[in-house]
Amino acid sequence: MSNPSLLMIVSLGGLFYIGGQYVASQPQRVEQEAEANREITVQGTGEVTAVPDIGKITLGVKTGTMSSAEVAMSQLTEKFNAVLAAVEDYGVSKEDIKATNLSVNPVYDYNDGKQTLRGYEATESIEVKVRETDKMGGILAVATGEGVNQAGNVSFEIDDPAKLQLEAKKKAIDDAREDAEELADALGVRLGRVKSFSVSEGNAPQPFYDLKTMAAPEGRGGGVEIPSGSQDVSATVSVTYELK
Repeated sequence: MSNPSLLMIVSLGGLFYIGGQYVASQPQRVEQEAEANREITVQGTGEVTAVPDIGKITLGVKTGTMSSAEVAMSQLTEKFNAVLAAVEDYGVSKEDIKATNLSVNPVYDYNDGKQTLRGYEATESIEVKVRETDKMGGILAVATGEGVNQAGNVSFEIDDPAKLQLEAKKKAIDDAREDAEELADALGVRLGRVKSFSVSEGNAPQPFYDLKTMAAPEGRGGGVEIPSGSQDVSATVSVTYELK
């Protein structure tokens, strides 16, 4: 004959045992999860300021309306050859002059819905890289003196920014490390190895200028000074460290 009390005790004992096993394993699981999540993610920024070492300017010549495409091209060639000679005489090498546009287009008159060919006009433009930035105004002046009647897109930049970008990244990493160490100290832990890392780069916008008033009125003067200013090369990093 079975003993109900004994069965109850055994049943309760089994429940207690199972419950005890569950309670005993719970702290271990929580500890494992906490150990796996012992990490900290910080961001750092770095910035380097430098003076641009090259300038760029677009110079163009547009003829008036000529009687034929041949005449338009002939006049354009004559004027542009003079422009190129003047720019090269000012110290710009041929390797730093790049053609950006050459076109010949018909010009029409429109009267009472009728289209009448009036002639042709030709246009040519170049981009000039200036390695002595203080000569930008002078180049514009001599170019307009030889017939340039379209100019724009003046900008200054750093010819080889890779070295500055690397320096900015190193500063950003140092900044992130410093923040991580301060936080770890406040938490009473130590930093471990780096678990993940990402970086993004950025540059300050380049200045652009209105060229309508930049050439000397007489065309061959020194031209007005075009300040290059300075530019910032920046980097932002995100670093995740293990915590000990």
